[in-house]
Amino acid sequence: MKRTFGMIVLLGMSLPLFGIELTFGEADRMIEARKAGWLEKAKALQPTLLHETLTPTGIVTIAEDPSGFQGWKITGRKPFQPAPDFVLDFGRHLTGYFRFTLKAGRRPLHFPLRLRLVFGETPAEVMGDPDAKPTGLSRAWYQDEVVTIDFVPGEIALPRRYAFRYVRCTIPEYKQADGLFAFDGFFADAVTSADERKLAPCPVRDPAEQRLDAIARHTLRDCMQTMFEDGPKRDRRLWLGDLRLQALANYETYRNRDLVKRCLYLLAGLSEKDNIVCTDAYDKPVPRAGVCRILDYTALFAPTVLEHLDASGDRETAEDLWPMALRQLQYTLAPVDEDGLFRKAAVWCFIDWDRDLDKQAAEQGSILYGLMRTIELANRLGHRDQTAAVEPLVEKMTAAARRELWDANRRLFVSGPGKQVSMASQIWMVLSGVVTGQEARDCLVNAAATPGVRKPLTPYLRNYWIEALDVAGLRDDARRELMAYWGGMADRGADTFWEGFDPGDDFFSPYGNPLINSCCHAWSCAPCYFLRRWAKTR
Repeated sequence: MKRTFGMIVLLGMSLPLFGIELTFGEADRMIEARKAGWLEKAKALQPTLLHETLTPTGIVTIAEDPSGFQGWKITGRKPFQPAPDFVLDFGRHLTGYFRFTLKAGRRPLHFPLRLRLVFGETPAEVMGDPDAKPTGLSRAWYQDEVVTIDFVPGEIALPRRYAFRYVRCTIPEYKQADGLFAFDGFFADAVTSADERKLAPCPVRDPAEQRLDAIARHTLRDCMQTMFEDGPKRDRRLWLGDLRLQALANYETYRNRDLVKRCLYLLAGLSEKDNIVCTDAYDKPVPRAGVCRILDYTALFAPTVLEHLDASGDRETAEDLWPMALRQLQYTLAPVDEDGLFRKAAVWCFIDWDRDLDKQAAEQGSILYGLMRTIELANRLGHRDQTAAVEPLVEKMTAAARRELWDANRRLFVSGPGKQVSMASQIWMVLSGVVTGQEARDCLVNAAATPGVRKPLTPYLRNYWIEALDVAGLRDDARRELMAYWGGMADRGADTFWEGFDPGDDFFSPYGNPLINSCCHAWSCAPCYFLRRWAKTR
């Protein structure tokens, strides 16, 4: 690194940034030289999936009931018997494949047999009408199939992978087909890369906490495939934001560090020409980048690399990915003005699925958080000279946040021209260290008590609320919040935790139709991380 009058030159190509000049040419050259190798390393780290054959525990009767989750409730169970419409229960959620066998009846089948199959993670999904409400997502995410069978006996194996616990089977021409065939068995091939033999012992002793730990582990396990998927039902992608939470939970449970490493290499290797990290990716049929670029997810790349280094001791991978971690500063700091304050960016700022959330303060904090972790990673790797020039930006952004966003009278942070109060603003101001100690506790407590405060709508942001409470020294509050929120899902029958949950609205969906929601979702696996870590530090 060299200094010049009026600017700072860092590794080559320049970016003007609130009064200084950051440059990344050398980082770009290193990234371009390593990209192909990163994808080769990701390929070599692809895990072999583990298989488990499951059979149904029986048939369940599901009826409309306003006391049940989304208006449906299991009202009875019985062993299998022939019927024109029945629902199989496999006893637990699984990610995998479905097959069944048929045997010949008393007379030959003289017409094609047609079955309608609906796979569901919840009773509501197999019983509800997916077309009753519009959705901004493809109808094809709803897991229903029509299967036409020409000959019996035989085995029918559906080629598509599903995420389900329940299978509803409807036979429209049951009366005509009665006596011409019989079901001879139903099977599920559950797949995961999570090895139960490597599961860390659970130090949690409280039964209520053990229940949440088990459900969270189950959520994580069914999302652990050839990469960390966000949801095995929908949309089966690797997302950088989800990855960070999955990795933390994985370090406390299945300890598959190679899967984290594979995902980091995929996201780095699939970066676009400007070398900004890929924030969503697919690995089938071949690895390819998704279509999204999210500012606050990009800020989490360096923290995720740093946490992998802490959990694995794998310095080689951290060194290999260091140029990519450094390079992200150009992108995340671009919307920050000369005074050190985040201004609206012409990119997707996610934070949470709340369309009315003003994200200025939360983005200020998340960018600052990523900047601080990048500096920490540089120090750990012996590259402090490459980030020394950006260290003053931490002070500048912190000062700007306190000057422009801190409401001294109410002792909390506000956001945007409307001075909106949200939990998201407080979360990222605390996690980035803009406030600490009593001020951190004050802003969290005061915001939560503010009438009309915007609360998290997803387990993703709720996870960071729990983390912020813990960082501020409010662990008892964090535990109560965790037990109330994720316990609310468990009380509604969840055996894996959901993509979206509003305790006051069982029909909440970011997409308009709750039947499209993913009910096994990676960003909801937080309890097994927090509860296990807390149990070890009591």
